[in-house]
Amino acid sequence: MTEGSSGIAAYEEENFVAEGHARVLEKVGPLWAATMRLADPRALHRSATGLVRGTQPTMRAMLMELPVERVFLQGARSGELVGAGELVASGVRVLTVLEAGHNVMFENPEGFASAVAGRR
Repeated sequence: MTEGSSGIAAYEEENFVAEGHARVLEKVGPLWAATMRLADPRALHRSATGLVRGTQPTMRAMLMELPVERVFLQGARSGELVGAGELVASGVRVLTVLEAGHNVMFENPEGFASAVAGRR
């Protein structure tokens, strides 16, 4: 089982609340566990199942169609961004924050702030 949204969504809601939440907290490490403890387990499960289900149109498609300036931030440790060329072609600026993975604002707060402020 993965620890991300798909791992959480693999549980039935009541099972996640009763025992899955504690199991996931043990697996994700101290940083993620600290943030996940701030959310109600039921809300966390519902959020995860919604993320796994996705939206129609997709969030990516909606981002690409917005008529405003757009920026997509990702952490360098997350690897290559699939479809980055498509985002750039639609006018989205793709910025990579060094020394960060998925949780950019926790792993490199200064880099995140600089990117959001447009200083890079």
